[in-house]
Amino acid sequence: MRPLSGSFCAFFRVGLTFLQKAFNQKKCCRDQSQVMGGKTFLGAPRLSPPQKIAIGYLFIAIIGSLLLLLPWCRRVGVSFTDSFFTSVSALCVTGLSTVNTAATWTPLGAVVIAVLMQIGGAGMTLITTSIYLVLGRKISLSNRILIAEDRNFGIRGSVRLMKSIFQFSFGIEGAAAVMFSLYFHYVYHYPWLRAIGISVFHSISAFNNAGFDLWGNSLEGFKNDPFVVLLTSFLIILGGLGFIVLVELTNYPKTRKLSLHTKIVLRMTGILLVVGTVLILMFESNHSMQHLSWGSKVLNSWFASVTTRTAGFDSVPIGNMKEVTWFIMIILMFIGASPGSTGGGIKTTTFYTLIKAAWTNGRGDTEINVGERSISWEVSQRSLLIFFLAIGVIAGATLIDAALEPKIRLMRLIFEEVSAFGTVGLTTGITGSVNDVVKWVLIVTMYIGRVGILTLLVGMLHKKGPSKVKYVQERIFVG
Repeated sequence: MRPLSGSFCAFFRVGLTFLQKAFNQKKCCRDQSQVMGGKTFLGAPRLSPPQKIAIGYLFIAIIGSLLLLLPWCRRVGVSFTDSFFTSVSALCVTGLSTVNTAATWTPLGAVVIAVLMQIGGAGMTLITTSIYLVLGRKISLSNRILIAEDRNFGIRGSVRLMKSIFQFSFGIEGAAAVMFSLYFHYVYHYPWLRAIGISVFHSISAFNNAGFDLWGNSLEGFKNDPFVVLLTSFLIILGGLGFIVLVELTNYPKTRKLSLHTKIVLRMTGILLVVGTVLILMFESNHSMQHLSWGSKVLNSWFASVTTRTAGFDSVPIGNMKEVTWFIMIILMFIGASPGSTGGGIKTTTFYTLIKAAWTNGRGDTEINVGERSISWEVSQRSLLIFFLAIGVIAGATLIDAALEPKIRLMRLIFEEVSAFGTVGLTTGITGSVNDVVKWVLIVTMYIGRVGILTLLVGMLHKKGPSKVKYVQERIFVG
């Protein structure tokens, strides 16, 4: 065991060294870069923040997959594709799995998955920032820019917000883990060790909107248990609101002020949750939920609406639901959670901005007004770009899936790809049955959804300055 432990420590040190070099370039390299026109002393172009983020997540996913392949982490033989799929799914807080988590991974494997979920939910930069804060080192401007890119918020106050992320993540997860542990031990008579282990794992998975479980059938065994369903819902919603919103809500008793961003997030979250619950109840009360009491029907419809906000748990099998319900869930999964949260999707604020911009255009107004504030047209253009890039990624991936798996119904493939892109994790039951090539397509979709569509597909492109050439405008007819 000692040689293996030493080898692992050496490998871990190599990984930390790689991350340090990737995220903290030396001053001499920066000076040389200015002289050489944006290149390092080795002649290679400097990594931009989006590139650092993309490479960092990929590196962590590879390490996670290698750890899961260790015999101490798995109960049965696992291919590299399934191991890497699980690692990416956990790091991207998706929850899709090609294998049964409870039957495949050992307690040590569950720990690896939990760590990956924590990294993916809080953000990769939480690792480096936490290390620096513990060591008492100053956070450089380049690292602040990296944090801002990773968490999708401004540079100002980024380190302070990272501290809040740390406090909220472990505080909320810890409190929930205690409540779940007591409940599972005294109500379901789990031994203390099992109750604590499952509770910690489930709390991390729920708050980070990951969707992994250790029961083997998600929350289907708790569909008539309001405590488990509602507490899990509460964790999912908190994780999906975004840390900026959580900070403002915490400070509201003192400040009595909420930003426009927080107001939009709360408004859209409430509307989507209620509309989703009503529609799912309408179509499934006499179908997949017909055997449940009316109280349980409402409870499980609510949970189904909550979990489509990128959580990935299910209390009623998704594969047993109607296609019209799948369509509703696809829309909810596509919209997803809110910026700076543990969830994915195009985000609630993006969807709101698109609707508001369309309404403003239809009325002939010149400004996008929300109460006594206005949203710039630049934000609406960015939202439109995110929308079409997301549609393009999902459509392209679905077409590849359809060509490789012609026997699977198109609606199931669309559902799977939207779930992957939105880092949701819900499935109609086809994830484990598709071929390896489709699994890799899903891996890429999950990766794009977690890293960020703009970060990966736009931020990594070479940025050129605005064109100085002006052409004569000519009218075209649209609509």
